Amino acid sequence: MIAAALLAAVGVLIAAMAWSTAARGQALAQKPEDVTRVERAVTELAPAKRGAADEVAQNKRAAAKALAKCEEDGPGWEAIRAVKIPAQRALYRRGARTLWKALGEVAAERAALDAYRAAFERFVGRFDIPLGDPILQAGVDAWRKRLALYEAYTPIGTCRQFNKLAGRARQFPPNVEADYKSGDIYNRMVRYVEDAKRAAARRHWGSRYDAALRAARDRLIELGGNEGYATFFAFGHSLRG
Repeated sequence: MIAAALLAAVGVLIAAMAWSTAARGQALAQKPEDVTRVERAVTELAPAKRGAADEVAQNKRAAAKALAKCEEDGPGWEAIRAVKIPAQRALYRRGARTLWKALGEVAAERAALDAYRAAFERFVGRFDIPLGDPILQAGVDAWRKRLALYEAYTPIGTCRQFNKLAGRARQFPPNVEADYKSGDIYNRMVRYVEDAKRAAARRHWGSRYDAALRAARDRLIELGGNEGYATFFAFGHSLRG
């Protein structure tokens, strides 16, 4: 009797497992085509980004090496050192250090973008035939806008740009007007990167695109998509890996 009971229990368990497997398969089969298209694209992009990690690191080292050439030397610094009034020279030096650091951060972003570009382009290329769901398609459109944003501002992280801005340093006779003029040159240096990013965002980005990506994530989950895949769809454009 015990053996018969065990066999019966095993039979029930096997039947339950078979039903569960069938149910999962049915659930997958019931996902809308838009969801499966997005999830296939996501499952290709994620390993492609991981696989580019070495290239990202190599690109960043190269970018840092290139910028090191103007960390303390070059035409920009020569213009600053030519200023003989200590207060003005010190102001320019502070501005130049801030500018150099900010350009370095942008150069690192460009390094990552260059490594990820092929994977990003393949990802958005999967949606050359638009998705049927307008919310999901708006998320794809936001992806394209994000890539356009990166392309717009990341090229500025160079010594050429540093020397162009730092090279504007000038000595002025010490008076109120001189404070204004030297302060303007300083502000152009310290604000340059953020101003460039804002200008690029005005052309290519905005809060509506952030909202579109989050709405697409929620829509994918609502339609039965995997939550992890949905989240990666919303934030997979990150240059941080």
